[in-house]
Parts: sequence; structure tokens; C-alpha cells
Amino acid sequence: MKTLLRLPSARVNWTGVVVIVLTLVGPHALAEDRGAQIFQNQCASCHGNEGIALKTPILHGQEPVYIVRSLMAFKHGGRIDQIMSSMNEIASGLSNEDISALAQYLASQDPCAIDLQIDYGRDGFQEEFAAGRDKYAQSNCGHCHDSFHHYAPRIVGQKAAYLELALSQFKSGVRVAPMMPQLLASWTEQDFKNVVTYLSGMRLMRACGDHY
Repeated sequence: MKTLLRLPSARVNWTGVVVIVLTLVGPHALAEDRGAQIFQNQCASCHGNEGIALKTPILHGQEPVYIVRSLMAFKHGGRIDQIMSSMNEIASGLSNEDISALAQYLASQDPCAIDLQIDYGRDGFQEEFAAGRDKYAQSNCGHCHDSFHHYAPRIVGQKAAYLELALSQFKSGVRVAPMMPQLLASWTEQDFKNVVTYLSGMRLMRACGDHY
């Protein structure tokens, strides 16, 4: 009489499955999901399309280290929110892991997702853009902002309203950063306007949707 080989009944170890899935997904993907949730719940109303008319910066595509350092400064009081007066409170409620996840998420996002419109047809735009490009080069702004030296943020394609506010704060001393007060001391009001037009106008250099 033949004896049939009986295989043990399959029992799924769901804990093991979850561990395997988490391993395959990887911590980066999980952190990005976490970062996306934080952005949608706490940041999008000011830094997303909902806040396009505010003087708040676009953060999509920003350097992750800059975002981490900024949030840590807001969290620990090293920087005071001069725009919406809410960043210090928001940052204080974020853990270091939250901040890291948010920075990873924002760095991976396409700035074209922000519906920023540039009125390149207005009178004087081309002249201001050209003069601003020259001033940006003469002042060697790209040494930090194009290479991210001194943890400088990306500013090409940034909102004009935010750039105007940030530059005025650096010039007045409300905000402090290496070399900024000395650099801006000799700038005229027209220089400020030209550089802002150039930097915000560089948004036009991106192939965003069907508009450009």
C-alpha cells in the first residue's frame, strides 16, 4: 500500500509578509508618503496652489537640506516667521523624522505642479529680465544659489512676491545670511526689481504643460 506524502498545511505568517513588503518598498518610499501627507495637511494651503497669491515660497523641487535647516530653525526659534506667523508653531509640532520625510517629498516634486503665471508680455518685462540677468551674474549670486553653497536655496523660478519680500528682509537685517547684507547694500530699487523679474521669469524656461 502506497503512502501519500502529505505536505504541511500552508499557514500565512502575516507579520513576516508585512516585514517583507516594508523591506521591498524601502524606507525612502515610506518617508515620501509620510512627507506627502504632512504637506497636504499642514503646508499646501500656503505653499501649494491654494497659496499662489500669498508671499510664501514655492517649495517644490527645493534642496532638501535647505528645507531641513529652515524647519529646524523655525522649530527651535532661530528663525521667526515674518510672512504668515505660523511656521514656528507648525515646525514645533514636527519630529525630526517628519522634517526629514517632508524635505525628501518636496525635493522630489516638480515645480511645474505649481500654477505660477508670468506676465512676460507686460511693458518693460524683457528689459528688466535682461538687466536682472546681468546683475545676478555680476553679483555672483549663482555661486551660492546655483551650487547650493552655504545651504543656499534654489531661487530660479521662485515667486516674484516672495523674492521681493525676502530681499527686502535681508537688506533691512530682518533676516540674516552670509554675505547678503554686504551684497545688497549697493543695489538700487531698480536692481531689486530687475533681479526679481529675471529670477521669477526664469520659470518660462521650464517646459511646464502646454503653456510654454
